[in-house]
Amino acid sequence: MSRFSLITPPALADVPLPDLATWAASAGFAAIDAETTWTAADRDTLAAAGLRPGPMRIRASLADSDPATREAAAGLARDAIDRAVELGLDTVWTLPRNFRNDATPRQNFAAALETLPGVVAHAERAGVRIAIENCPFEGQNPVCTPEAWDALFAAIPSDVLGICMDPSHAVWQGIDYLRATREYAGRIYHVHAKDTEIQPEGMYRYGVAGPVIEEAVDEDGWPRHGWWRHRLPGLGAVDWVGFLSTLGDVGYAGLVTVEHEDPLWGGDTERVRRGLARSRAFLGDLLP
Repeated sequence: MSRFSLITPPALADVPLPDLATWAASAGFAAIDAETTWTAADRDTLAAAGLRPGPMRIRASLADSDPATREAAAGLARDAIDRAVELGLDTVWTLPRNFRNDATPRQNFAAALETLPGVVAHAERAGVRIAIENCPFEGQNPVCTPEAWDALFAAIPSDVLGICMDPSHAVWQGIDYLRATREYAGRIYHVHAKDTEIQPEGMYRYGVAGPVIEEAVDEDGWPRHGWWRHRLPGLGAVDWVGFLSTLGDVGYAGLVTVEHEDPLWGGDTERVRRGLARSRAFLGDLLP
């Protein structure tokens, strides 16, 4: 049975769900990660194609610098957890971001600690786990390193709170994702699959902080970090044999969700589909 899901990329956002589900099934996927707008009818649409909803993505500014906005975001997160239950899901994933991007990571972490306990308590009552993706998002999400995980789990000692492990973010942060996968095995509730390509010439020109003076987006509007960029699995620096083997060693049996953010495989719908199918085939050869 396939263990692969996908996150619907922007290029496919307007594709009707029945068409997307039919294509995803033909490409060997088992699921599509759920959106908060989905209903039981959408779940049935997936089932008709032989798919199921994957863990639900929650977009909420849970670390917002404005208390009222933060409170509203917590309400959105609680509602999304209830929707996940209606869809038969036991896991949601999110980034406790500050969408305003007007505070330091330390301040964002403090804000998240004010918001998350109530959301976690609601998740406990609902029987749903919360997986936080390890993407810094330019400082908007402070929960993306072992330091932050330790502090978060100490502050909110609940078993429903865990990690959505994405090795691509660990690569450019210089974090050993194989070690982190082993050490936080009991907290890994979801996994994303995308890669990161390191660009030495960019590293020389900009350093790890990235461009300061030159344009920070490419001609297609993609963020240009200067010395790294996201790629499809297998086209970057991630050791996929090591990562997937380590996941197996520590007993992870959940879905692996392909997240397509590769600018070289972006653009039109067909090219994006080819990129997703390529990723599924590549990873499928490595994961039993």
